[in-house]
Amino acid sequence: MTAHTKNVKPAKPKKPESKPRSKSALSLMKFPRPSLAAQLSSKGERLNPRLQATIDKSEIAEVITKFARGIDRLDENLLRSVLYHDATLDFGPGVFQGTGGDFVHWVLGVYQGVRSSHHLIGNIRVELEDDAALVESYFNVHIRIEKPIGREDVFLGGRYLDRFERRPSGSAGVWKIMHRKQILDWARTESASDIFYHQNPDALWSTRTRTDASYQMANFPGSQQGGRLPAFLGRHYESKSVKF
Repeated sequence: MTAHTKNVKPAKPKKPESKPRSKSALSLMKFPRPSLAAQLSSKGERLNPRLQATIDKSEIAEVITKFARGIDRLDENLLRSVLYHDATLDFGPGVFQGTGGDFVHWVLGVYQGVRSSHHLIGNIRVELEDDAALVESYFNVHIRIEKPIGREDVFLGGRYLDRFERRPSGSAGVWKIMHRKQILDWARTESASDIFYHQNPDALWSTRTRTDASYQMANFPGSQQGGRLPAFLGRHYESKSVKF
C-alpha cells in the first residue's frame, strides 16, 4: 500500500512587520479627547460628588486662564472657544456691553492699539450648582500704551464675575462663560521706563501673535524623538550678563 499524501497549500509569504510608530508620529494623530470625568469613569457611573466638583472647578479655572491668554496673544479662536455663542459681557455702559461675538471683535481692536499686555489671574472662587457655576476671579493687568507724548504703563486690578454653564448637561459637558461682568478695584497710570529693555536686548521677549514662543513648545528639545540638543549647550555666562 502506498501512503496517501495530503494536499498541502503553499505557505503565504509573511508580510513585512510594520515598524512601530514613533512618538512624534503618534502625536500627529488626532483622537477625540474625552472629558476628564469620562476618563475616570469608564463604565459610565457617576463620580463621587467631591471628585466631580474638583474636576469642574479645574476645568472652569482653565477657561478663565484661556480667556486671559487669548487677549494677551490676540488669539481670536481661543477667545471664541471659551464663550458660548449666546454669551454676554458687561464692562460698563461707556466701555462695552454686548454679545460674545461683538466683544471678541471689540477687544481685539482695543488691544491692537497697545504695545503689550499681561493678564495675571489670582484667587478663583467657584460656587457650583448642577450645570451652572458662579465664579469670582481676581486679576491684575499691565498694559503698555504708545502716546505722542511718550509711553505709559497702565495697571489695573479687579475681578471677573462670571456665570458659567455646562453644555450638554452632565459630566460629559463643556464649561464655558455665559455672562461676564468686569469689576475694577484699582487703577494706576505712570510714565514708562524702558531701561531694562534697552540694556537687555538679547532677552527673550514676547510677541502678540502666534510667533510667540508659547506656540512653539511642541518643538522644544526632548519633544521629538531623535531631536538635537540645543546649540547653546556649553556656553558660559557671568552674572553681569543681565544688566539692571
